[in-house]
Amino acid sequence: MRKEINLSYGNVIYGTIGKEALSKGFQNGIVEHKTIQMFPKNPKEWVSYTNDMIRTQLRKKWILVYSLNQVHGDTIQQIDPSLSSMNFNALQEGDALFSYQKDQVLVVRTADCVPVFVHSIKRPFVAVIHSGWKGTKLGITENLLDQLLRVGFGLDELRLELGPYIQQNNYEVGEDVATFFKDLGESVCKPKGQGKYLLDVGLAIEKRVKRKFGDAINITNDQTEVYQTPQFFSHRAKEEGRNLNFILWES
Repeated sequence: MRKEINLSYGNVIYGTIGKEALSKGFQNGIVEHKTIQMFPKNPKEWVSYTNDMIRTQLRKKWILVYSLNQVHGDTIQQIDPSLSSMNFNALQEGDALFSYQKDQVLVVRTADCVPVFVHSIKRPFVAVIHSGWKGTKLGITENLLDQLLRVGFGLDELRLELGPYIQQNNYEVGEDVATFFKDLGESVCKPKGQGKYLLDVGLAIEKRVKRKFGDAINITNDQTEVYQTPQFFSHRAKEEGRNLNFILWES
């Protein structure tokens, strides 16, 4: 998945690099790691891996790549231009990144959770969010929108798009998780019987955003599946890899 949007301030580019794209990179010998089965085991290794893969896939060896030590929370980090990307990546925990600067690639890693891409159609601004059921329960997407409204953004200028994530038919949860989403209706949290439910985290994000901010904000959700697909990694499919969800703007 890759999209490019031409705007008055430049081009916004975003997408998801998954299993298929990364496998081709390994086969072509254009990345440093030896095999697709060898994935990082700690946050520091994930930073190096993410940087290598993004620069290779975007064919931009010089580009600054920013990612986080993700913790399934609701912490949102603004890119600090005074820090190098390596220093930023080594220091920061959180699950959302935003920037007003050009030529900075913001990345979150997912393997079932929902990546949320955000940009403005009027002024330089891009963001990317990692939102699993915990981040969705905590309202990480709504929290970012609240921040933007406080500094003068309008809902009508913001565009949200949900990237590939595990779809409802393949995401079974227990009562302990379902209790946070039942009020959104059975289209989000469908009873399966014996205390089990099928949860659509992406639709939960949509409904929560619309409930709080109304219909003025534009949200796209293609409902692209990651579970047992050749294109993307899935934790529930017992895969160790991660999908790299990126966004940047170029002047």
